[in-house]
Amino acid sequence: MIFIGSGVSATAKNGEGQSPETWSVFLNNIKSLMKHPSAQDKEFVEKMLAENNYLLALQTIYDLCDPGEYSNYLKEMYLRKGYTPSNVHKLIKDLDSKIVITTNFDKLYENVCSDLQGCMTFDYTQTKSIVGCIKSPESIIIKAHGSIDDTEKIVFTAQQYYRAQEKYTEFYRLLSSLFLTHTIVFLGYSLQDPDINLMLQFLHNTANTSCPHYLVSKSGNSSLLIKHWKNTYNVSLIEYGDSYDYFEKSLEELRDLVIQLREERGMP
Repeated sequence: MIFIGSGVSATAKNGEGQSPETWSVFLNNIKSLMKHPSAQDKEFVEKMLAENNYLLALQTIYDLCDPGEYSNYLKEMYLRKGYTPSNVHKLIKDLDSKIVITTNFDKLYENVCSDLQGCMTFDYTQTKSIVGCIKSPESIIIKAHGSIDDTEKIVFTAQQYYRAQEKYTEFYRLLSSLFLTHTIVFLGYSLQDPDINLMLQFLHNTANTSCPHYLVSKSGNSSLLIKHWKNTYNVSLIEYGDSYDYFEKSLEELRDLVIQLREERGMP
């Protein structure tokens, strides 16, 4: 089962060569929307950004933003910019995983899968539909943090995540079940990514050391952080090199191996 993060979205571009904003760029831009922040607010946000504590920085910024302006910024950045799915999106599609979960709220992966017959998309509020689709022959994309189509349902801050966890307990129980019964491959995340750290804090009790999950990441990670992920979340690291160019090449190799294995086993 594949889990897609913001690093995959960052490979997309529009006609002007722009890509979706990364966490740090997004926060540095959106902080200008804060209404009448005190000197203490500004100092705190800058301190959190310097420490890469993006969740606390975002929560502070969000609390001081006008909801309408905040929603409009999200739609402007992630819906109206006209980004085109990259070859990375296409390679993930070619892996043909029945279940793909993403914390991204853009629609890039859905768009690249639009030609697949029977590929369904649901968000975290639609647990019964997700269960029904998992039992059917159709493929499914699960939007774990919502979609840009409805900014009111987007899970972005820590507070929004905990509220969603309380309100949609069936969905998080379903996620726990999927983590117990599937091997997860995380693509487009780093070991410090706020999205996946929030998710794994809830799912850590599903760990089984004999059946690890895997996170594909750039090289150069701290050995202590790698050990923490393995011991705490049962996630082993697969490093592909020091740039995203190697990421795409590695996905191509994986795609070819998957195709070869299916041919050997007579699978469609």
